[in-house]
Amino acid sequence: MTALVVLASALGLAAREMRTSAAPVVYGHVPDFRLLDQHGGAFAPASMQGHPSVVDFIFTRCTSSCPRLTERMGHLQERFARERSITHLVSFSVDPENDTPAVLSEYASRAHADPARWAFVTGPVDDVMRTVVLGFKVSAAKIARGAGDYDVTHGDWFVLVDGRGDLRGYYASDDPTELEKLVADARRVEQEP
Repeated sequence: MTALVVLASALGLAAREMRTSAAPVVYGHVPDFRLLDQHGGAFAPASMQGHPSVVDFIFTRCTSSCPRLTERMGHLQERFARERSITHLVSFSVDPENDTPAVLSEYASRAHADPARWAFVTGPVDDVMRTVVLGFKVSAAKIARGAGDYDVTHGDWFVLVDGRGDLRGYYASDDPTELEKLVADARRVEQEP
């Protein structure tokens, strides 16, 4: 009997904490854009409506942070599926000159991305950069290294977008505490009207 009282108290405290925790603030709204997903289909803000989305910024030739970002997105995909979350994942390529829909499709396949839950997005360079930098407010730049060779720099953040297209949070991708906060915040915005 005592164990049941302790368990009930703990559950009540956890439920109260979830209700009283502040919902993530709104940092802005995803602007209008027209890009392509890994299947060559149209991808626009409407593609992110009705469910939260966790967004990251990668490119397929990257050998430093992008493999880690993609791996962590894969873990989020598994966790959201296991917990029956409606949260989706979106990876924007910051190297759209190389990352065509066909290249992204192959990359998504290697990442074991569920196409019903995880989209990879590309498009014309100017449109992608405008969307990433001005829309999501994440740094990205192409840096010339030599004749016809370049590198790409970009922010390593996960961005939470709610089902209305509002930017609700930025989370450090290398911090386990931040990733737990991201999951908790995604759950909170799933419950919003």
